[in-house]
Amino acid sequence: MIPHPRMSFGSRVNAFCLLLLTPLVFSVGHLSAYAAEKGIWLTDEVQIRLGDAFMDEGEYYRAVTEYKKMLILFPDSQNADYAWYKIGMAYYKGEEYQDCAESFSSLRAKYKQSEYLDEAQFFEALCFWRAEQLEPARMLFDDLARSHPDSRYAPLSLMGSSLVALDEENIAASSSRLVQLIKRYPHEESAQKAGKAIALLHQYQEIPQKSEVLAAVLSALVPGSGYMYAAHYGDGVTAFAINGLWITGAVTGIRAEYYAVAGVLVGVGLPFYLGNIYGSANAAKKWNLKVKGELRDRIYLALDFRF
Repeated sequence: MIPHPRMSFGSRVNAFCLLLLTPLVFSVGHLSAYAAEKGIWLTDEVQIRLGDAFMDEGEYYRAVTEYKKMLILFPDSQNADYAWYKIGMAYYKGEEYQDCAESFSSLRAKYKQSEYLDEAQFFEALCFWRAEQLEPARMLFDDLARSHPDSRYAPLSLMGSSLVALDEENIAASSSRLVQLIKRYPHEESAQKAGKAIALLHQYQEIPQKSEVLAAVLSALVPGSGYMYAAHYGDGVTAFAINGLWITGAVTGIRAEYYAVAGVLVGVGLPFYLGNIYGSANAAKKWNLKVKGELRDRIYLALDFRF
């Protein structure tokens, strides 16, 4: 509306206000109509989208709440298996591995025809593995590879089972899973990765180990020598110096017949001597863990198994 030149000032103001308010009126009317159409009815799909939105934002616990609401409000929904799947994934990403495993187990038990069955079993196995429950993790991986050979998760399950066996220090079982992978899926990229990992597993099996007993015996005979054997050279020098000082002082005190002083030195120095023995054995253990850990990391890198 354009004000007419002969209109009074008040009429012009009213007309101008009407001109400003017209878009707002239309906007409010449009929003009201949208609310009437979209905001009244709560459906299972709307509830699912709420959970998905929280998942996308990384609000995993709030996502679980929304998915569970969907299961309560719409128990017969066709999206129920999806809700269980997303609940499991939310727990997995939130590092609640026990709840994660239970959610995926519920999905597999209730919905035998679900499209998420193989993926649910794979992540259930991962949950047990993350929770350091190695045997159930390995069994689930092996069962998935055997019962769903055409699934994209089958070769991944053989990788997972191999790594679980590695954690169990069962190198033969770890290698055998990768050999199966190569035989079943020779043209898959995962087969090439498995070949590299098998070579590293052979190296892992042949890693020279430091004897904890030998390290302890060496330090009992010559303080600090066990540390040297375990490649902890700084600790070895320190242990040799400290124990050498109190032993020398105690022997000197005995020869000079300062038995009280010698007794004090023995009392003070004995814990250092015993600690040197225990510390040497522990240093050998740490050396073994270090070299194994480095090669284990190379095996993980070769398989590129990241979830």
